[in-house]
Amino acid sequence: MKISGIVTAMVTPLNEHGIDEYATRVLVNRLLDSGVSGLFILGTNGEFYALSEAEKLMLAEIVVNEVDGRVPVFAGSGGISTEATIDLTNKLKKVGVTAVSIITPFLIKLNEDELIHHYETIVKNTDLPIILYNIPANTAINISEEVFKRLIKNEKIVGIKDSSGDIENIKMYIRNSQERKDFSVLVGSDSKILSGLLLGADGAIAATSNILTKTDVGIYHQFLKGNIQKARELQESIEEFRRILKFATVPSVLKYCCAVIGNSVGDPKLPVLRINKDHHEEIMDVLSRYQKIEGFDIENEKK
Repeated sequence: MKISGIVTAMVTPLNEHGIDEYATRVLVNRLLDSGVSGLFILGTNGEFYALSEAEKLMLAEIVVNEVDGRVPVFAGSGGISTEATIDLTNKLKKVGVTAVSIITPFLIKLNEDELIHHYETIVKNTDLPIILYNIPANTAINISEEVFKRLIKNEKIVGIKDSSGDIENIKMYIRNSQERKDFSVLVGSDSKILSGLLLGADGAIAATSNILTKTDVGIYHQFLKGNIQKARELQESIEEFRRILKFATVPSVLKYCCAVIGNSVGDPKLPVLRINKDHHEEIMDVLSRYQKIEGFDIENEKK
C-alpha cells in the first residue's frame, strides 16, 4: 500500500460513559468533508495510553463503520509489551482497520537488537500492514538508520511516522526507503509538513488537522500543484495555533478547540486536566484568525 496526503491524528471523543459515539461520527464526517486522505486513531493525541482495550476497539469499530471505505483508517496498537501489541493488532484486524501504527516501546530503554526483535516478532504473528511510529521525545528511543534498514526489508512494514522533528531523520528514512515504492515516509511534526514534502516525504499525520483541516490539506495540495510559496504561507500560518496548543498537556487544548468550533469531543482522560479558563479568551482570539479558510463559526462561544 502507499499512504499519502494529510492524515488526521484524530482526538478521541469521550463522555462520562467512555467513547462518545455521536461525537465520533460527527468528527469523522467533518474531517472527511474537509478533504483529509485518512484517519489515524489511537495515537498520542488520541490518548491511547489512557484508554482501555474495550474503548480502543469500540472507537475503531465506530470509525471504520462511519468511514465506510471512503479513506484508510490507521490505528495505534503499540505498547511496551510485544505480546499485548500482537493481541491488540489482531483484534483491530477483525474490526477492519486498514493498517496499524506501532510506537516504539517506552518506559524501558531497549537496545537495537531488542527493538528489531520486537517488531519482527509482531510482523510474524500479525497480518495487518504496519506503520512504524518514531517519537523519541516521548519514548527515549529513536529508530536509527541501522534499525530502519533492517526493518524495511519486511514488506508488511509499509511506512514510518516520524515525530522526531528532526529533518535529518526524515532525510535518512527517505534515502533508505527509495527502493521500496510501496513504502511511505510520513511527517509527524506539524511544523515540518512542507519541509518533509520538499525532501520527498509522502504526506503527514497531523494533529493540527483536527481543527485546521483545510489549512493542512491546503499545504499538501498547493505543494502538488507546485505553488510552493502558497504552501509555505499556509505552513507558516499554523504556527499561532501550534503556540496555543502548548498552553496545556496534550490533547487538552485540541479538545477544547473542537468544542469552540462546535464539535464537542469531551474532556481529556485523567491524569490530563482540561485547560485553565484563563487561556480561553486568547484561544478563541487565535481561532478566529482561521475562520475564513476553515469556515467554522466560533461566535456563539465568544458570547
